[in-house]
Amino acid sequence: MKRDRVLVLYDEDEEYAGLMGEYLLGCRNLPWKIAVCTSSEDLKKTCEMRSPDMLVVSGSCYGKKTELTGAVQTVILNDHPGGISEELSGEDGKGVLQRVEKYQAADETLRHLLELYAGKACDDDSASSGTDKEKAKLIGVFSPVRRCYQTTFSVLMGRILSARSRVLYLSFEFCEGCEELISQDGAKNLSDLMYFIKSPPSVFSIRFRSMVRTISGLDYIPAALSGTDLSEIPEEEWRIFLNRICQAEGYSYVILDLSESIRGIFGILRMCDRIYTLTRHDKVAKRKIENYEFVLGMYEYSDVRDKSIKCCPPYVGRVPLFSDDLVSGELVNYIRDQIGAL
Repeated sequence: MKRDRVLVLYDEDEEYAGLMGEYLLGCRNLPWKIAVCTSSEDLKKTCEMRSPDMLVVSGSCYGKKTELTGAVQTVILNDHPGGISEELSGEDGKGVLQRVEKYQAADETLRHLLELYAGKACDDDSASSGTDKEKAKLIGVFSPVRRCYQTTFSVLMGRILSARSRVLYLSFEFCEGCEELISQDGAKNLSDLMYFIKSPPSVFSIRFRSMVRTISGLDYIPAALSGTDLSEIPEEEWRIFLNRICQAEGYSYVILDLSESIRGIFGILRMCDRIYTLTRHDKVAKRKIENYEFVLGMYEYSDVRDKSIKCCPPYVGRVPLFSDDLVSGELVNYIRDQIGAL
């Protein structure tokens, strides 16, 4: 029987420890059980029961007592804003200490912790991968027609569904045009995540969780800056990727905003439980859809055509920002109708 991994957060600033501890305890699918200590006595009692896999300690509290906890990894929260992440050798010669910024958004701190843990666990396949979870429904959104609100449709659908379930949105656009979906701070993106696809499932899962961001309740992985970063990835690796995400990460829905530049696009569409094919009313759009459906039949993907739902979103004068309040409007109401009993 695999033992539970434990992260201990130690900070004598009770307000910070309480808020950060509450955030961590509210997060799903973390690779550790969480314990919060606000005094050296609490820390000693907690670590006497078992040594933590990761000790996260405020810089002002770090010292000989924390070095004696036997933690596999120790992360020091830098008390001084503007500090830079760095590695330092422990005074006892055991392992490596890591420093991260303390005064930043809680989700950023968690991403740092997951990245550090993934680096340490790269050869360890014993972490829980959550494979007992119910499999997510895979929803594909794809069209050969341009400027038909595909990304807007995909994201708004995700936000509508996220009001009742956990939803992940993934953009496969060749050059994503939405600034909100591209990482602006040098953070890892979808192409970086695919680099770890051949890692053990548990390690891949930790890498995945360290890259997830949230916008208006919808989880997403920042889009690749260039479609060429994704276009060389084999179809089989996409299959492994999507199966892992759908089976192990606790989502109810995974929405794929697809592009024809992805290798094996028809095979990926075949994996989907539902497909939305967006179009417009003009003759050129109709001809493109006819040709697309002909090609599906020619390459023996008629099942993809048959389970696709053709949608022609209404024209809107202002496309809503993804961070806007989602209340109503013609486009939102249209998408709600298309979702139906999904």
